[in-house]
Amino acid sequence: MPPNEPPEAGYPAPGTLRPAATALLLALTAALLLFRLGRVPLIGPDEPRYARVAVEMHRSGARVTPTLQGRPWLEKPPLYYWLAGAAFSLLGETETAARLPSVAAALLLVGATALCGARLHGGGAGLHAGFVAATAPLAFIYGRAAAMDMLLAATVTAAVGLIALRLLGIAGRLAVPAAWLFMALATLAKGPLGFILPGLIVAGYIAATREWRQARTVLSPAGIGLFLLGAGPWHALIWHDQGRAFVDVFLLNHNLQRFTSTIHRHGGPILYYVPVLLLGLFPWSGLLLPAFAKARPRRSRADLFVLLWAAVPFVLFSIAGSKLPGYVLPCLPPLALLVGRAAHEMVRRELRSPFGAGPRAAAVVTLLLACVLAGAPLVLRRLGEPDWRLLVPVSLWGLLVGVGFRLRVERDPAGALGLLRVGAAGTLVLLTLAAPPILARRESGRSLFARAAGREVLAWGAWRTAWMAGYFYNDGKVREVAGEEEIAAAAAAGPVLVLCGPGERRRLEAAPGLSAALVAEGPRSSALLRVRRR
Repeated sequence: MPPNEPPEAGYPAPGTLRPAATALLLALTAALLLFRLGRVPLIGPDEPRYARVAVEMHRSGARVTPTLQGRPWLEKPPLYYWLAGAAFSLLGETETAARLPSVAAALLLVGATALCGARLHGGGAGLHAGFVAATAPLAFIYGRAAAMDMLLAATVTAAVGLIALRLLGIAGRLAVPAAWLFMALATLAKGPLGFILPGLIVAGYIAATREWRQARTVLSPAGIGLFLLGAGPWHALIWHDQGRAFVDVFLLNHNLQRFTSTIHRHGGPILYYVPVLLLGLFPWSGLLLPAFAKARPRRSRADLFVLLWAAVPFVLFSIAGSKLPGYVLPCLPPLALLVGRAAHEMVRRELRSPFGAGPRAAAVVTLLLACVLAGAPLVLRRLGEPDWRLLVPVSLWGLLVGVGFRLRVERDPAGALGLLRVGAAGTLVLLTLAAPPILARRESGRSLFARAAGREVLAWGAWRTAWMAGYFYNDGKVREVAGEEEIAAAAAAGPVLVLCGPGERRRLEAAPGLSAALVAEGPRSSALLRVRRR
């Protein structure tokens, strides 16, 4: 179908979002994302590292070369660091400020999903799609993370959505240049994936339809010019500043090798992302059954595009050597579009799916997933987590939602869907209440560095999550060392603080000529010791 023709017969006419409803959706999304945002410490090895790089760029006023402890750190492009630096100017160097770029990106993702859904399936379906994207746990988690994943997902969503609407004859000519500008932002967010991912999706659609002239629409000179204007200057400047190091670290190591190998120790099976998406979309996962059954890619070009939009990143990241849950975020918006249409038709009692994949089947899947998630407190208990009971309300709430949806879906579809909406938002609120103490104890070294009081800490054999917290929580005063000799040499000038694992702790306590006293204990038996010469 040429881009200037109306949507195909039998497909809903393009709809619009009601301003009041859209504002309410975005306000609810913002409220969920900002609720207790600073109560969770920066977790894992990545959040404190990324936040520290942003702090250093902010303090120095640098705009080109990211640094970590004053040395070039070329793993990621600068968009997150620029945005976090702006947030630090407003709120200070806090956890909340470090996470604001992802909050803003999540709002863009939700808004773009709702807009695209409205233009494809009507205003009601668009709002449903936006709500699904806003309350999917996977999107919620990464929308509150000091990381680049949500920035990439949001800008790719905006780019692909605009191109889809243009190719389907719904959007005007400015949509494609705007999409290229979003691809430039995506490239500045996380590298070449910012244009490779949209390119593969659009190329797949053009190949499937065999409408090769559509390529001319996408390869807009104005759009390409905007892309080069947006992404080109930083790449030229960093190449001038770092030369071959930029190619080796950024392009080869953290892009090519990350995709083709497990060099960064993030491997996983080929079906890794199936449970990630099922649990990451709960309680909306069950509606994927009627949503997929309803799709008609042979009769509807819009359905074909949306299915390819979901399938291409899923397949791409499934065959990649390195796998992490956040990589599959770009799949969420197209899945939300499919679920949003199914939800809208369910409310109107128009959802009729073949092969028994209707509302009843959706409710069964939802209940089964709720039962799986109900076991989370028991898993934490077996892992020795003292606060495992905090997750009991989350589990009971999920079971209540699953049971209620199953009992109500056939006699009152609109009420059942309302229950899902309340259940989805309530699940996120309960998680926000339960998670901070558990994550602080298990996934952050913040409490360890509180005892350091700004003194340098030497890290020897400690878990990366524990010692890398010092990048943010000890103002970057943390240094990895190779063994006892370095520690003994440092202790010659006076007592030193050492963060170590259990084996290294035993060796230091038994080392002749050294005295080691426990200062604090942290996750995975990490210990902060004060070491001095005897």
